[in-house]
Amino acid sequence: MDPIKPRGRPPKAGSKGAFTKDIRLLMYGFGDEPNPATDSINVMEELVTDYITEMCHKASDVAKDRKVTVDDFKFLLRNDSKKLARVEELLHMEQEIKKARQNFDVKDIDE
Repeated sequence: MDPIKPRGRPPKAGSKGAFTKDIRLLMYGFGDEPNPATDSINVMEELVTDYITEMCHKASDVAKDRKVTVDDFKFLLRNDSKKLARVEELLHMEQEIKKARQNFDVKDIDE
């Protein structure tokens, strides 16, 4: 009987396990076991890394000679309403957090 071989490609140098902890928690949150198989985590990490890389390359193609912006990613997601809505929601929340931090910093200075 052959020993079990790990599935998926090994992580690239420098990005080894960059998302492992987060993916493990996401998998558990979506109904997997508390400690999913390492093979499953590696495959999911490969998919996530490939998706992010692909989106960045496409955004770079959209941007052409200028710097890549959030609008380039929005343009790429224009046909996927769920993903675009999530991007908009996260950008809105980022602004809310910035405002809250500014208010907090101002109050600390006054005291």
